[in-house]
Amino acid sequence: MFDSANWQPQFLATGVGSLPYAQAETALKQIWKTLPKAPHWPQLPQLGAKSSFVGQYLRILVETGCIEGFDQPRFQMDTPDWTERMARFYEYYLHAEAGDQHALEEFSFTPEGGVGFNEFCNDLDHKGTQGALLLKGQLSGPVTLGMQITDQNRRAAYYDEYQRDILVKSLRLHARWQTRRLAQYGLPVLMSIDDPGLYAYGASTHLTLDRNTLIGNLNEVAEGILAEGGIPGVHVCAGMDWTLIFDSKIKIVNFDAYEYMTSMAVLAEPLEKFLQRGGILSWGIVPTSIKAWGETAASLGERLEGNIKELTKRGVSEDRLRSQSMLTPSCGTGTLDIDLAERIYVLLQELSASYRD
Repeated sequence: MFDSANWQPQFLATGVGSLPYAQAETALKQIWKTLPKAPHWPQLPQLGAKSSFVGQYLRILVETGCIEGFDQPRFQMDTPDWTERMARFYEYYLHAEAGDQHALEEFSFTPEGGVGFNEFCNDLDHKGTQGALLLKGQLSGPVTLGMQITDQNRRAAYYDEYQRDILVKSLRLHARWQTRRLAQYGLPVLMSIDDPGLYAYGASTHLTLDRNTLIGNLNEVAEGILAEGGIPGVHVCAGMDWTLIFDSKIKIVNFDAYEYMTSMAVLAEPLEKFLQRGGILSWGIVPTSIKAWGETAASLGERLEGNIKELTKRGVSEDRLRSQSMLTPSCGTGTLDIDLAERIYVLLQELSASYRD
């Protein structure tokens, strides 16, 4: 049995999620070649709205009529039968939570949105896990979705408690479904909640975002992952108050260590407590921008060593940092040129190998 409480990944590398390819087979070839120890399924935003960062997780909400459309999704609270639509969603939710596998399947991807995921599982079915140590999945987080999806008055859905609850519960059960599906292959499953919208907490433009509500939302999704034996993580590609995640049930914090290291350095004390509890720091150390062309594995290693030294100087255990760290790109690569995305994955592979070898 995998012991997540004492897991020491020691700079194991994985991806954030998205890649700029239009074919899942091509994306998976790149993933298996560069990240064979912790492969992830590829998000393919080039395939359209149902494969986008927002649309990929809306199947159950569109099918129950709570939300209209994948391109510009809106909650339909102004329809005469809104109560019935909402009731249909909660009926599926309650059945799925009670153990109904058929109901849980309703929280999966659409056929179009699940191309990368399904091809990943097809690979695993036919080729096995090929020496991988874990499998990594991902889903969009409630704040980011809640800020992108609106109601009929173009107000962000996250600010309405009913719409927010529906979003959080749909993500919780999608996370549970995805974790259960990947766990069938007998390896630990890392499930990352990609929620860059969390950076808004504390900003003057988002004063109504409540800390306890944000943590509660994260915990609700994380509990769906934990219920299936998965490892819950969070990815935010901006600076933020990381204590919000440290104080939740999240096990892995994935941050942009290339551009936003300062946001983590100033929280050395709570970071050390997070690591003491068995938390994992996932360094997004490879830039997902043209800056990657000017970097090498050696130069990124020097940057990483400087960051470790800075945290150690501020009281973080160096031993814990070195044993309880992972490596990723700073963000997804889905909007980049293919050549640049491939460069980023090769840099990540080489950097991880230099530490693990």
